[in-house]
Amino acid sequence: MVQYNTQMKITNKASLYLLLVTAAWGCTFPLIKASMATIQPTVFVATRFILATLILLPFVVTKFNKTSRTMLLSGLALGVLNGFIYIMQAIGLQTISSSQSAFIIGTNVIFIPFLARLFRINKFDKVGIFSAIICSIGLFIFTDFAIKIGVGSFWCMLSALSIAISVIVLQVVTQKVELDCYLLTFYQVLFSIPIPLLFAFHLDGYAQLLKINIIISLLFCAVIASVVALVLQAKYQHHVGATKAALIYSLEPIFACLSGLVLINEQISTNMLIGGGIMLFGLVLYQKVIII
Repeated sequence: MVQYNTQMKITNKASLYLLLVTAAWGCTFPLIKASMATIQPTVFVATRFILATLILLPFVVTKFNKTSRTMLLSGLALGVLNGFIYIMQAIGLQTISSSQSAFIIGTNVIFIPFLARLFRINKFDKVGIFSAIICSIGLFIFTDFAIKIGVGSFWCMLSALSIAISVIVLQVVTQKVELDCYLLTFYQVLFSIPIPLLFAFHLDGYAQLLKINIIISLLFCAVIASVVALVLQAKYQHHVGATKAALIYSLEPIFACLSGLVLINEQISTNMLIGGGIMLFGLVLYQKVIII
């Protein structure tokens, strides 16, 4: 009983931290949306991860001797996925709203339970899949049924699939091997740089990096949504499992909507409130059934 209560406390603590991670990611949508009006996506993403790498460097410089082959390969896989995730998200945000983008990217919750089963890291979780479907219905209502298939939607869907794969990769790595979360995050953000930087080399517009709104967006995305969020994700996700983590991450559009209202005046509709409530129900349902 004592061991069970201890495990529950760890799980609840991990869930809270992952919720904070989700809130941070949600707040990036309107910031990136506003930034895309004046700066190229690849320039923004490359600069974001260069800053994140430099910020993390002092915290890991004494830990490089702990680097292993598993650490490097894990960081490489997560980093490459990260690079694609945020480039595709930024490209999508050039042509669709932040709430639409958040919905499409939030559909990664549908993929994760099936990928978790495919990679044999979770048993076939009927409750988790049912909750994922409920959350997906809520996500659809959340954006007023306004999804239009287009170039922006296509890029965001690819981003959603990449996110689902990255969640599974992180779960596999952290379940099987004890890795230093700061060092893993460092390699993850370091290996996120090459792909966007490669595509950004031939572009102009670097002067836009000095604009105050771009600086604010970059600092938030690099420090809070990359360094802090990825460290917390690496440290706590394996305590809750991939399926439950996916359900927590599915709340990202709610935070994107609220921050969009505050930062760029994107309005909240009745369907957003209804959809958000359904999403919360899906998450609470899963939590309650697992506890019982």
